Amino acid sequence: MKKLTLTFIITVFCIPLIFVPTTVLSGGHEPKEWKGEGTKIEFQSIPMITMQNILNRGSYGETQTISGTLNFPANAPDKNVPAVILLHGGSGISTPQAHWIKTLNSIGLATFMVDSNWARRNCKKDKKNKSFKVGGPYCNGTHRGMLRIVDAYRALELLSKHPRIDSTRIGCLGTSLGGVGCLYQSVKRFQKMWGTPGIEFAASVPMYPVCTTKWKEDDVMSDEPIRIHIGELDQYGSAESCVKYVERLRTKGKDITVTVYPGVHHTFEAKIITRDGPQTTFKQQGEFTAQCYFEENTELTAADLGEDFLQIVVQVGLNELPEKKKEKVFKYYRKGNKRNKAGPTLMFDKSCTTKTGTSKYDEEAAKKVTKLVKDFFISTFAL
Repeated sequence: MKKLTLTFIITVFCIPLIFVPTTVLSGGHEPKEWKGEGTKIEFQSIPMITMQNILNRGSYGETQTISGTLNFPANAPDKNVPAVILLHGGSGISTPQAHWIKTLNSIGLATFMVDSNWARRNCKKDKKNKSFKVGGPYCNGTHRGMLRIVDAYRALELLSKHPRIDSTRIGCLGTSLGGVGCLYQSVKRFQKMWGTPGIEFAASVPMYPVCTTKWKEDDVMSDEPIRIHIGELDQYGSAESCVKYVERLRTKGKDITVTVYPGVHHTFEAKIITRDGPQTTFKQQGEFTAQCYFEENTELTAADLGEDFLQIVVQVGLNELPEKKKEKVFKYYRKGNKRNKAGPTLMFDKSCTTKTGTSKYDEEAAKKVTKLVKDFFISTFAL
């Protein structure tokens, strides 16, 4: 039977890891620095910091120099070129990003491919933050994609000053952890903390992001249109949770939709490059929490979890636990926090987890999403 693409558009007025989109698509080893075609531009962002500091605009010391690669389409004019900032997933810049650079350049858009990983590759060696060691490659478990928000804002500020770029037509497209950045950069709370006043994205396309956490004030967003794309079988994110988030935002009048691709997994728009060459399917063993739900915590204290505790995201339902079980959970995390071996998530029920995450290319879905994204930017930017 031929697959059909379902678009959920809700009419207006009608650690355990919290998510694990940190797949090493390089086939078991961390990728090297990406050196794609284009002009490499360095700019300032922030270093690896804890989730608490990201969510509360905490201190971070010196800035972090990262970079992006700028590509203009063939025969681009000397000024007023619309652009899209690209944010990659946990393992770095790979085939999905190459696909989108080529696709977006082909319709007259400049692209700025941000490299969020390379400059922070030694984050685990930070002696002051031993908890970073439990965050996986590039400390992805430490920031869960929320650091991409800051990189997106810094890149937006940079491009808005470029003499050839139209500052009123700059979009965001991110995959996996990058999708998290492109989705939540629209939240006014984060814009106020990390963005530049008066500068906002004009459009956003989060590709298979994670929507399983309810952040404080995450339904108060800027006005740019957002188009989410995710596979029905995604085990790194959750199609169901993104549909629920979209429903909540639509009731607030937000121009946002989610397209769910039946029978489709993570990273579905491009074949996966490993050391053995292109592969259509890549499986990773771990603990995947796409069917688990979380919320930002503002109530737990040092009396519960010990001094300098890190848990700022908790599994939904914690307050409904019997007091004895809740204290048992707290005791477990207090031990980890004392040894600097705990991340930003508190989880007490693993029945919602799975042991395998699958990334899989789907030719039909790839063609569909490519057309939808092209049409979206052509319409939004009046190309």
